[in-house]
Amino acid sequence: MRIEMLEDIFEEAKRDGADICVEITIPGQDDTEFIINRNKSLNNKLNYYKNTYDKNCVHKNNESIKIVSATAIEFSCEF
Repeated sequence: MRIEMLEDIFEEAKRDGADICVEITIPGQDDTEFIINRNKSLNNKLNYYKNTYDKNCVHKNNESIKIVSATAIEFSCEF
């Protein structure tokens, strides 16, 4: 994934009022991890990702951490 693709997904989600699910690799884990970013936080989170990850969505301080994919979702969590 490239940072431009991530930006496009975030813009689409903001436009549609959707949330974002970001899939990342984590050192020491066999499986990827999914992070949900709620719609109201998308501007802040996109700025964070752009400052923390390079153009190939690899973490600037730990190349084992990568954004693998992202997608707009409708997230509902009821307890």
